Amino acid sequence: MFAGFIRSISPENDQGLSPHKDAGLADVLRLLRKVGAVADEASDRDGAILAILTAVCDYCAWPIGHAYVRDGEHLSSAGIWSIDGNISTADLAEFRTQSEETVFALGQGLIGTVAVRGEPVCIEDVTQKDGFLRAASAARNGLRGCFALPVKLGGQTVAVIEFFSPEIAKLDAELLELLGFVGGQVARVIERDDVLKSREKLASDFENQVQGTVGMLGAAVSQMRSALDVLGNSNKRTEFCGTAIDQSASSALSNIENVADHMETLQGELADVGRDAGETVKTTHVIGQQARDMRDGFAALQDRAADAEKMLSSIAAIAAQIKMLGLNASIEAARVGEAGKGFAIVAKEVKALAGQSATATEEIAHWMNGMTEAISKAGGDIEHIAIAMDGLQQRAEATAVQTDRQAEICMSVARDADAALAEARKVGDSVVEINQAIHHATTVSTELGEAAINLEGQGAELSARVEGFVGKILVM
Repeated sequence: MFAGFIRSISPENDQGLSPHKDAGLADVLRLLRKVGAVADEASDRDGAILAILTAVCDYCAWPIGHAYVRDGEHLSSAGIWSIDGNISTADLAEFRTQSEETVFALGQGLIGTVAVRGEPVCIEDVTQKDGFLRAASAARNGLRGCFALPVKLGGQTVAVIEFFSPEIAKLDAELLELLGFVGGQVARVIERDDVLKSREKLASDFENQVQGTVGMLGAAVSQMRSALDVLGNSNKRTEFCGTAIDQSASSALSNIENVADHMETLQGELADVGRDAGETVKTTHVIGQQARDMRDGFAALQDRAADAEKMLSSIAAIAAQIKMLGLNASIEAARVGEAGKGFAIVAKEVKALAGQSATATEEIAHWMNGMTEAISKAGGDIEHIAIAMDGLQQRAEATAVQTDRQAEICMSVARDADAALAEARKVGDSVVEINQAIHHATTVSTELGEAAINLEGQGAELSARVEGFVGKILVM
């Protein structure tokens, strides 16, 4: 069944150029066992693939094997070559360089076609094959026959391995199907490598995450310890300030109590002042009214004095007329002679009485003028007194109003002092609570510091255990 699976199709080599023409089933089985063993024992992907390529090249007597791996929608050279020792590096340099530089899209060239179809392909002569992108360099480097096998994993082609011969050659369909097993073993190698890489990545990520968490934990612990140190210092400072506040609050409480007491005393005194101011208003009002009454009385007296002056003027006029009458009577008595002597005496007496009346009238007028001036001056003074009393009354009223306002202010201040006293007592109670809270915070801070030290030790222990755990995973 397997005899003659490689044959030359050139006329001159048709009978004798297939090195395994008489190979039997045992040789095929040995190949498959070897490839399977390589896949089972593979610890390095590239080394295992190279070993499989070499096994196939040895079995088929094809000198060159090469692998492409898929990355997304393209396939590029894996840089893995199995080259017969009889072929020099220079003889294959151009083809190898082009193969490693060429990136195949899916469906492009031989490699892209095998990747899309997922089936082995054999080309008798690549130099004559349309669509073989490396035909020119293959011809110059003496390569003709070629077959390529897909490496499928999970129903998808993940790599393509290709083999070249300097002869025009062909593999029958049965052998190509059998060599598909080789692609499956390469797939196992790639799968194992992917699993190992995934496991290493998982272990690395796990270790990095744990170490990162431990590092963050350590940083957090350091920050916590720093914060606890700051908190401890703050507690000491707060305790000191709390003591000072307590003392200040006690002093303020005492001062406020004194202020409250003084305000009560001042409030009583202002009440007395207010009552006195009220009495002063009443007194000034009475005095002012009396001064106005006196002013009105003096005004009436001035009117009477004026009337008296008029009467004196009338008396003076009558006295002057009587004097003239006496003078005339004397003249008439003198004219009569002896008969008029008695009448002359009367006329003389009348004339004397008239002179006395005129003198008395002048003196009365003089005294009336002085009295009128005194009454006028007294009236003016009383007018000034009345005006002054009005001003005094207004000031007394203003003083009473201001005193009432001051009393109200004192009452308000007294109420505020009472309220401040109550608040001061609350502050004192709050200071006591603050001191208790500071003491509790100090205790908690100490406990947190001890917990931070324990947590730091546990983080270091966790880091060591994770490192050991990851090491065990990686050697499995």
